[in-house]
Amino acid sequence: MEKTVLIIPAIAGAENLARALSREANAIVEIARSRRAALARLRRGAVTAVLLDLSLPDGEMTTSDMLWQNAEGAVPIEINLCTLGAAGVVRLLRNLLENREQAEVLGRRVAANAMAQDLKSTITSLLLESDLMLRERSVPPVITDRIRQVRDLADSLRIRLDERTTLLTNG
Repeated sequence: MEKTVLIIPAIAGAENLARALSREANAIVEIARSRRAALARLRRGAVTAVLLDLSLPDGEMTTSDMLWQNAEGAVPIEINLCTLGAAGVVRLLRNLLENREQAEVLGRRVAANAMAQDLKSTITSLLLESDLMLRERSVPPVITDRIRQVRDLADSLRIRLDERTTLLTNG
């Protein structure tokens, strides 16, 4: 997935920082010269992280809170760029993006496992019910054949789900 970082700097030389971030964090870096410009950019589309320089003057109508409200799922970072320096910002951003990526992978895995468990429960119920119906002596042979087909389909689905769940858990 392509990462986009929006920086709102108060310092000169932000282009150099943007190039360093782009290279070291493997991300597209966009510069907004004010909170208002950043807000406009956020309204156009999602970004992965928003880096706001704390030394940016507060004279604008657009507040930091307005930025965060429109940042959706972006990682919000408020730091003093002058104090941290380019190398520190690169390290911080890279670590935050890596942690976010790991959290997203874990979240997808947890959600997929929960869904798989729910499906397994339903499939188990189908298998049990079809086994009970097959034990009934009063069921006509035509219906018995159909019940066997449904049971075979449910069993095939169970096997495929187990295989995919194993792949998801181990991979």
